[in-house]
Amino acid sequence: MKRRIEEASDEPTAPFWMTTYGDMVTLLLTFFILMVSYANMDDRKWAVAAKSLQGALGVLEDFDVEMAITQETTGGEEDLLVRSEMHKKLKDFEAQIAAEIEAGDITVDYINNGLLIQMGSKLLFNSGSAELKPESFSVLKLISTTVKDYAVDIVVGGHTDNVPINSPRYHSNWELSGARAMTVVNYLIDSEGIMPKVLAATAYGENRPLVPNDTPADRQVNRRVEFAVTWGDPDLGH
Repeated sequence: MKRRIEEASDEPTAPFWMTTYGDMVTLLLTFFILMVSYANMDDRKWAVAAKSLQGALGVLEDFDVEMAITQETTGGEEDLLVRSEMHKKLKDFEAQIAAEIEAGDITVDYINNGLLIQMGSKLLFNSGSAELKPESFSVLKLISTTVKDYAVDIVVGGHTDNVPINSPRYHSNWELSGARAMTVVNYLIDSEGIMPKVLAATAYGENRPLVPNDTPADRQVNRRVEFAVTWGDPDLGH
């Protein structure tokens, strides 16, 4: 009985080929570790990879799913890093305008390659006027601070409701919406230092309502100024 136990203990516990295979894998691993140790690591690429991995594993603080979705349409790893930095600025911006967001006076939505900020015109202008209210300056400054370093295009669009305008200065809602958009663009250039080459003003008048103009509340929703921001890093040649 004892002899049988000794004979059994002499038998291999695994096929012989596994020993050779294990040695080969270990040598390959050592070889690649050695190559990586001699490689020059790009800090920028490493940061991009780290942020991507953190987001994928769900450990990036305040990681935004909508932001991740829009990143899929970008042009490269540099753009991913830009968007990560932009993401933090947007979160700070949203925190500072939390009261306006809660009241429905401002909305911030992520769109393809950027974001769309919609601001009720009552925050910016008096009825029938294209002159900015002084109290609007702080909000416009926040928007400028948030996007100016990364914006490659900012289209400011003016919108009105469908009630015909009664003003000797503006003959139509279309003219009023255009004047308001142009006023905002001039303010961003003159007071906030945004480069004119990234700015454009567009007049939509009553032609793109968000909701039907059936009630005073809905007409107020349609009276707005929009900031369609396309982002990127100007230094990267986007």
